[in-house]
Amino acid sequence: MSSVLGIDIGQNTVKIACLSNDNSKVILEAVGESRTPKFEDKEIDKDKFLNEAGKVIKNLLSDLKIKNKQAVVSLPEDEVISRLVRLPPLKDSEIMDALRFEAETFVPFPLEEVLIDYEIIEKDDSGRLTIFVIAAKNDLINSYLKLFKSIGLELLALESPAISLRRVLKLGMPMVERVVVVDMGEKYSDVFSINKNNVYFARSLSVGGESLTRAISLNLSLDMASAEEYKKAYGMKGDELEGKIKNAIMPVFNDISEEIRKTLALFNEDIGKPAELLVLSGGGANLPGMAEELTKILGIEVQVLQPFVNIDTTKTQFGYNLNTEGCKFSLAVGLALRGLI
Repeated sequence: MSSVLGIDIGQNTVKIACLSNDNSKVILEAVGESRTPKFEDKEIDKDKFLNEAGKVIKNLLSDLKIKNKQAVVSLPEDEVISRLVRLPPLKDSEIMDALRFEAETFVPFPLEEVLIDYEIIEKDDSGRLTIFVIAAKNDLINSYLKLFKSIGLELLALESPAISLRRVLKLGMPMVERVVVVDMGEKYSDVFSINKNNVYFARSLSVGGESLTRAISLNLSLDMASAEEYKKAYGMKGDELEGKIKNAIMPVFNDISEEIRKTLALFNEDIGKPAELLVLSGGGANLPGMAEELTKILGIEVQVLQPFVNIDTTKTQFGYNLNTEGCKFSLAVGLALRGLI
């Protein structure tokens, strides 16, 4: 029986899921989260942020009594460049050269400073290729390698969130082919389109749960802690508190929904068929009334992702209600599923 750690390093929290498999059954061994120190500008203080995140990870592994040393870790989507590229028929040995040529048009850094990876997602009858390309800066990758070596973990892979979340969909929603995913974090929301378990589009938006909380705080003259509690309690429910909370967050919500609308339109254009389902993931996915409001505005079925569907969670007590809080661990679960399904 093998086990894998999935480690999701977010802006303000670290989330860990440890999964194993036994006779083709995926088992949850441990799950937990811990907050990281806040930095005014994480980009400027990147080394300090990662050092502090490393301390948090070590403490969390100790608290969860996790002995496993093999980990798959997410790269932040806002620091990953991804693009769908279409190429003429090529030999395998020619693809990377062609992609490096194409990358000059969408990678905003000198190519000697980035690592490029790719996945062939379609090859038509004439041999033409559709490829999902991911590029990340070498110094970002080296920072993560250095961090995990320093805390004694074997880094199996660094992944884009889109690649990880599609495993959760494959395990929990195997019959749904065409999906758009919105992964809502504190500072950023990532939007992905997935068709037949292949990623076609990935983008990071600079709005997240904190943006909604700040809108409530400013509109209703509340401190951020109180605004957060009101957001969690009432969200998009127009019949609560005379709709004051909903009205406060509508401008930010409209920005998010408009970006989702554009992604749905692009999905239809790329695939030739509309998405079947819009899936909400991450810590902000359970905002009361949001799924219903998005259905009304966008005209598509919306579901909150349940990452522990088809995973055995009976081994131990986890301190979380995985039915209601599970969505915030979606990325960590997707990372830990690498090599298990």
